[in-house]
Amino acid sequence: MKYFLLPVILASLVLAGCSSNPNAIEPNDLPKFEASYKVKRLWKEGVGNGVEDSQLSLRPAVTEQQVFAGDVFGDVYAVSRDKGKRQWRVKTEDRIAGGFYAGYGMVLYGTREGVAVALSMETGDTLWRTTLSGEALAIPASDGNVAVFQTQDGHVTALDVESGEQLWDYETPVPTLTLRGLAQPTLDNGKAYAGFANAKLAALDLENGIPLWEQRIAEPTGRSELDRLVDVDSNLIVEGGGVFAVTFQGKAAVVDQENGRPYWEKELSSAQIISASNGSLFVADDTGVVRALDMRSGTVLWKQDKLYGRRLTGTAVQGNHVVIGDFEGYLHWLDVDDGSIVARKRHDWDGFAGTAVSYDGVLYVLSYDGKLAAYQLKER
Repeated sequence: MKYFLLPVILASLVLAGCSSNPNAIEPNDLPKFEASYKVKRLWKEGVGNGVEDSQLSLRPAVTEQQVFAGDVFGDVYAVSRDKGKRQWRVKTEDRIAGGFYAGYGMVLYGTREGVAVALSMETGDTLWRTTLSGEALAIPASDGNVAVFQTQDGHVTALDVESGEQLWDYETPVPTLTLRGLAQPTLDNGKAYAGFANAKLAALDLENGIPLWEQRIAEPTGRSELDRLVDVDSNLIVEGGGVFAVTFQGKAAVVDQENGRPYWEKELSSAQIISASNGSLFVADDTGVVRALDMRSGTVLWKQDKLYGRRLTGTAVQGNHVVIGDFEGYLHWLDVDDGSIVARKRHDWDGFAGTAVSYDGVLYVLSYDGKLAAYQLKER
């Protein structure tokens, strides 16, 4: 039986697993279940070499017609969403980090050298490149006028989508030791919402970057710097007047979208993508337990612990199902109402480059070594 550390990749420290380490946990065997659905693979396509040993995530971007993906060595691909047919490939030689944003005719990504890049969705040609203050490990965001990038050193920077020229920059202090990764900024109704390694959330005016409110959702505890990590590395969900977030070694919480006032909090630790559907928030924690939380109260609606220790990806919602991946390359579909496992499919033996993306009833998945595929569920 193999043992694995909790999925902590630090900016200045990479932890190696061994059975004597107190943070190591034994992964559950693949759980048995009665399948209610068949998983149909629609297509599969190679899109480079994935993330290799970079310890970074690399999430695809999906639009109505296309899927954009690539690898950490700078190869970027556009494939058709319906059949996975390659439309273009560009070799940028950038060390790409985090993942891709696609929309408004652009594909956006950041690099480990701290460069913001915009490519044409149609051809893959470079539209602009802009130097940022540090490693751009977060997936960018855009509203068609402004492109927002976040860097490891606590900066959120807005760029003009036409020229790449900097419009404004917001900075907050971050701890010396942080997780290696960043939450994607969320844009909504003229505001940019961002989470930071000091467990702070901020709402920024999208026009000028002026902070409208700032709110810390967890406090560091413990004696060592490692114990005091409380990074917001998962995405933020802005829905129903609230901003939902989760921290590593901290809490899941929601604050008021307009003023940052806290509503509820729940002891929870995760650095993975979270998702929501029909009033429920879905979180895979650092031990491999998946929970559904009521978005109004924070009450735990159900808990699925059969995947304990299996180094889960974040969650994605596909129809009436929550989907997560594990370290052995299996995708698991859970019923949104009770968390029971209803389907399973092995995508690749090497695990995943990031959390799957769900779009219009289809799930898009990128493996650790660069295999991109699309899946649908069919009732038995």
